[in-house]
Amino acid sequence: MKITPQLSMLWESADPEEALSQRFGFADAVSAADWMGDTLWDTWTITVDDCDRLVISGGNLLAWITADDRRLIAKWSVASKLFQRLADTTTLTMWLHHRGIPVAAPIPARDGRLRVELDNVSLGVIPVIDGDLLDVEDPAQVTEAGRMLATLHDAMAAYPHRIGSGPSARHERLVHNDFRSANVLHDGTSITAVLDFEEVTYRSRVSDLAKATALLGTRFHDWGPTSQPVREAFVGAYCDQAPLTNAEQNQLQSGIEAVMKHFGWA
Repeated sequence: MKITPQLSMLWESADPEEALSQRFGFADAVSAADWMGDTLWDTWTITVDDCDRLVISGGNLLAWITADDRRLIAKWSVASKLFQRLADTTTLTMWLHHRGIPVAAPIPARDGRLRVELDNVSLGVIPVIDGDLLDVEDPAQVTEAGRMLATLHDAMAAYPHRIGSGPSARHERLVHNDFRSANVLHDGTSITAVLDFEEVTYRSRVSDLAKATALLGTRFHDWGPTSQPVREAFVGAYCDQAPLTNAEQNQLQSGIEAVMKHFGWA
């Protein structure tokens, strides 16, 4: 590595060096980057030129790397109970990519696997997508986000495989469950990627829309509710593409209020 990677926490207040050692077993950022570089060469045939950033999020470690003039993110997890779910959601992400949904499509390893388990680690690689986090102060971006969630709901309703135990009720479908600014990239012209499908679950589309409406502006710190005008614009754009029944509209309002109450905002 040409430079020492910058090490930080995504949202926790923990000491990153201590977390790196205790959670992942690396003495320092250089050791972690070296391991990652060796593993990507052995398993993906990716030659890592630089790793400039390491970010810890719970049991996940993300590395921003440069390889043959490409910007990539290698993401590995030590949460073994989640390995099957990570494999399943990675497969879902690639399926959505083939359906034309803007996502960070996983890069297959040299044997074709989208997610690789080795040495008690689950590892995947995705491209860095151009764009900034969704700006809810921009009405055009809010409108596009509402339409994108409707498009995503429609696509995920057709997913042919189950994740986990599947739905527990007829009205439930596979939904993103974390659609908000932190997970939507926009380049000023259009949405370039919907990120992080690790929280997908089976719920009604109205429940997912309610959660997204209340939390749309949230990122990594200092969470707060979206404003009433933003909520109205977001829901309006969603309904323009995927209209709600009268019953669903009532459920939506109740759902938004429940999310707001849960976070102490109402």
